[in-house]
Amino acid sequence: MIVRGACLDEAQKIMVRAPNWIGDAVMALPALEALRARFPEAELVVVSKPWVSELYGQHPAVSRQIVYDREGQHKGSTGFWKLVQTLRQEHFDAAILFQNAFHAAWMAWCARVPIRVGYARDGRSRLLTEALEVPPAAAYRHHAYYYLQLLFRAGITDRSEAIHGVRLVLDKAEQKWARERLQSLGLDGLRFLVGIHPGASFGPAKRWLPERFAELADRLVEALHADILIFGSAAEQPLAEEIADEMEHVPTILAGETTLRQLMALFAQCRLIVTNDSGPMHVAAGLGVPQIAIFGSTNERVTGPLSARARVVKREVPCSPCGLRECPIDFRCMTGLSVDQVYRATLEVVKQAEV
Repeated sequence: MIVRGACLDEAQKIMVRAPNWIGDAVMALPALEALRARFPEAELVVVSKPWVSELYGQHPAVSRQIVYDREGQHKGSTGFWKLVQTLRQEHFDAAILFQNAFHAAWMAWCARVPIRVGYARDGRSRLLTEALEVPPAAAYRHHAYYYLQLLFRAGITDRSEAIHGVRLVLDKAEQKWARERLQSLGLDGLRFLVGIHPGASFGPAKRWLPERFAELADRLVEALHADILIFGSAAEQPLAEEIADEMEHVPTILAGETTLRQLMALFAQCRLIVTNDSGPMHVAAGLGVPQIAIFGSTNERVTGPLSARARVVKREVPCSPCGLRECPIDFRCMTGLSVDQVYRATLEVVKQAEV
């Protein structure tokens, strides 16, 4: 593939601008792995925001990372130009922009990367050497294929390969830390460990009701002799505490107490994870943990978990998927989803995992 005198086929050092959201970053992993397969000897350097960068630790497709910290050392125009100088010194042969924003193309252009590949979105076509038409949704089905289609349409891969799952990687030290952390909480691993992540950063329309999470957790304690861990961000601590207050049994609240890598390590110790449609849902899928994913306002065929061990549970209503942050009517997609429905699905997932 030749682009304005530069040859992508000969690229030895490639900048990859990662998506900014955790779920999108996980869904972009199959494309990142396809890029690595196409350029097995190249140095693939991921440029990502701090909260996303932790996902790529230990991942074999990634050579190293450059963290773009807009709230820290790269804040404001002075910080941005500091980053640009860093990128210029790298002398990248090409940039693959999985992030859609104008700013991503502007960064690569300012960094003087000779080949800049991305979708023609956000008014950035003139900054790209390969501005690709955005494919219709029917062409890529699940959002993970959106990123693979970028490589396919750029001629980097021969075809948009089938995706069978996503993969996140933990090292032995992280796994050991998680076991010791659980032991410090009095959880010795003899009981069935269930992780619940009841939040969703996009908005309340994606969140199942707290009292139903509480009832589900109590039922799992009794049916599976389970210990319950409630996860979440610092901002979701009140939500975790609300669920704990509604429960008859006492859970362990870890909301606001973990980094993303620590969350991953603790998720991997669980025998079941229950989430809404959220970034942590995709994290659980990447770790291969049996999971229940509760959907309401969003489309599970587009953003569902990419895991054979995942089960989506939802109530079919005419207005879903609406994609709204808040429900303007009666929240029927979530209020219509009973504890019984989710509970039955969890038992089926657990049974299948034990086969």
